[in-house]
Amino acid sequence: MKTAVVFDCSGTLVEVIRIVKEIESQKFLCNHQTVDIVDNKRGRVLTVIGENIPLLNLDPDMPMRELLQRVKWRITYCHPPIFKDNILKDSETKVKELQDPAYILSRFKIETDPGYALICDTLRGKVEYTVATGGCLFEGVQETMRELKDMGVEVYIASGDSGYALEKLSRLIGVDRDHILPEAHQHLKRDLVLKLKREGYKVVMVGDGTNDVPAMLESDLSVINLQGGKVSKKALETADVKIENIREIVDVIRRFLS
Repeated sequence: MKTAVVFDCSGTLVEVIRIVKEIESQKFLCNHQTVDIVDNKRGRVLTVIGENIPLLNLDPDMPMRELLQRVKWRITYCHPPIFKDNILKDSETKVKELQDPAYILSRFKIETDPGYALICDTLRGKVEYTVATGGCLFEGVQETMRELKDMGVEVYIASGDSGYALEKLSRLIGVDRDHILPEAHQHLKRDLVLKLKREGYKVVMVGDGTNDVPAMLESDLSVINLQGGKVSKKALETADVKIENIREIVDVIRRFLS
């Protein structure tokens, strides 16, 4: 049986340190999934900002929209209806709001490159939250990938992370470069699962977030990894199988193939 496993990245393969700042209250949030924040309000988008940005060296008083005009950015999750052009209408929010969580993140020892994002209200044209993320591989990820390959399983990674970040991760854990799908919003993850099924694969989707749910629903078997301790309620309700450690996926696949 031709079998493929599609993994999400953050929270599934990588333990994420996520620093979220609510701009209106100037408070930092604890144990919040960014996609859940987006889901809480119509018109919100999760906007991931570029790569290799020397963020901490920038002028803190630079308007955020000026930074967005200088770098690549993309929407990786949203709660429709949205108005993309309104992301650049916020003239008040400063780069300092993003530097604050980035400074906190810099105190941690992380293996992945830092990533930065904004949560914007596109109905009002306002940046509401700033986000800095980094992480470390869950223990056993590299061994898990080797065992799956030895079993003849094709391993894919589909994530909203940038191509630069996913290529670095793929080298670290031994996943083929042409088996990574960067900048993947929820529909692209679903489309990858459907493509693999059309090619004759039985597909297992492994994730932990709301943006993994469409792919989970289309997969032959959906698995949620609880290892990071912060999972989406929607993903938890959707998953066929729950695992406490990424190493368990090997036995899950063995049972699936038997």
